[in-house]
Amino acid sequence: MKHFRIAILVTALFVLLASVSLAQGGANDALWADGAAQTVAPHSALWFRFDYGGNNKQIDVTLDANDASHLRLALYTPQAVQAWGSGEKLNAVGWGSSVQNHALGWSGRFHFNGTFYPVVYNDGDAAVSVQVRALGENVTTGIVTAPPKPTAIPNPFPNDTPIGKGVNGKIALLDAQGGNLYTVNGDGTNLQRISFGMDPQWNHAGNAIALARQGPVAGIFTVDASGGSEKLLYGTSEPRSPDWSPDDATLVFTRQTAVKGGGQICFGARCFNIPADSQWKLGLLDARDGAYRDVPTTNHAFTPTWNADGTTIAYNDTALGIVKTSTTGTPSLEPFIGDLRPGVGTYDPLQVRSPQFSPDGAKIVMMVGQPPVWQIAIANADGSDRHLLTRMNYLDFTHANNVAPVWSPDGKQILFLSDRNGIGSGSRKWEIFVMNADGSNVQQVLKNVTDQIALQYSFQGERMLSWTK
Repeated sequence: MKHFRIAILVTALFVLLASVSLAQGGANDALWADGAAQTVAPHSALWFRFDYGGNNKQIDVTLDANDASHLRLALYTPQAVQAWGSGEKLNAVGWGSSVQNHALGWSGRFHFNGTFYPVVYNDGDAAVSVQVRALGENVTTGIVTAPPKPTAIPNPFPNDTPIGKGVNGKIALLDAQGGNLYTVNGDGTNLQRISFGMDPQWNHAGNAIALARQGPVAGIFTVDASGGSEKLLYGTSEPRSPDWSPDDATLVFTRQTAVKGGGQICFGARCFNIPADSQWKLGLLDARDGAYRDVPTTNHAFTPTWNADGTTIAYNDTALGIVKTSTTGTPSLEPFIGDLRPGVGTYDPLQVRSPQFSPDGAKIVMMVGQPPVWQIAIANADGSDRHLLTRMNYLDFTHANNVAPVWSPDGKQILFLSDRNGIGSGSRKWEIFVMNADGSNVQQVLKNVTDQIALQYSFQGERMLSWTK
């Protein structure tokens, strides 16, 4: 009976260790695990890869860093990544633990071959330089000269997006999550750096921007349109995604409220890191004095958006889908768009991110995972009639991501990021596009800005753009 209980404990442990939630977009751009120094941005993941010939030969994966206190190392098999690309949960085959002469390490063997993926997670507030190396008799990391490949055939059905003249109003944009915050006129003139932070959001009057910072002073800030009068409205650790009420009197935002579980467990000389469960809740701030109060939410609430009715707030729960809450009354806290709960009749395995209500409150735009990429979808405010606004062109040899949608002030257009340009040439980059609210008339805008500033998107559902009149 004692051995039976130990077997159950070990099985449960490996099930827990195999579960991980990850932003899309890493496997296709994975770096070779050849020991070259690479930088992992704060609160993000960096993918590596190596090829393995199978035959049960040992693999050793090591991670070195000056400070690994906020780093985790996971290993994913080719089958796990393929299943993830089909909409299933991404499950790690193992996690790195402390090993001699390295910060973290993992060792194992497999009877099958393929491309395997070590992934480094940085849970800290600062970027970290790391070196990830995969070694073994049947392991290759791109150092071996590859055989010559035939010349790629260009796409015979190009679908280039036209360059537009711009949009009306003014745009706030980030170059990266936690990076520089700029403002620019919709026609591309008067580009100015005004601050730095995360998830910028114009107020409805168009004279102030709310943003989050996770360091050096963490909290929710407001700054005026010129970058002056910067104010720490509320200090808290791990803040995200502020959004203004329709009357600009109150801000709703996300913050980490608890970290449960986690730690390390050892069996003899072998130790395993158990991922912690971070809980994220929504709070309300008085925009004048920063007075705080809670709003009812589930345990993984991100990117809140305020409806024009002044009381309804929708947000993304990474374990459930899009959920509504209310500043008054008792909300149901059930997903109304997407439902990630297996076994229920409304189960929908597609991930949904970054919802935003239209200015009149009638529609809601969002990102939807459509493996192998992300697309933009729209639905009625009650969740009905969800459909895609951007789609893959199945004649293309590679496919573009379309992310981070925001409404125009009049609700007639949607601004978004896409990496569609140059996808066949190896020079893929994030640029800014606009389309009508029904998905028609897609045009590239602010090209002079993205020609000067390299944008980075980390697939965390972050807000990169905000649009005011």
